[in-house]
Amino acid sequence: MAKRKNPAAVALGRKGGKNSRKNLTPEQRKELAQKAADARWGKSRNFEELRAKMPPEARAESARIAEEMSRAKGRRKPER
Repeated sequence: MAKRKNPAAVALGRKGGKNSRKNLTPEQRKELAQKAADARWGKSRNFEELRAKMPPEARAESARIAEEMSRAKGRRKPER
């Protein structure tokens, strides 16, 4: 026979993350998000180090994309 869960406890568990975030400052939320991104994508934020490990053709493509993005930033409409 399967063990039944307490419905009230299940409902509270569903709200756990949302209620926790309500009590955090924007700086604390940002710090938590940064930690999550580091855990997901790896600790290294040194893009030059990562780029050095890439094959030459991928490095060239990465540089081309970065150049296009920097040029596109100049064409954006100013934020109001």
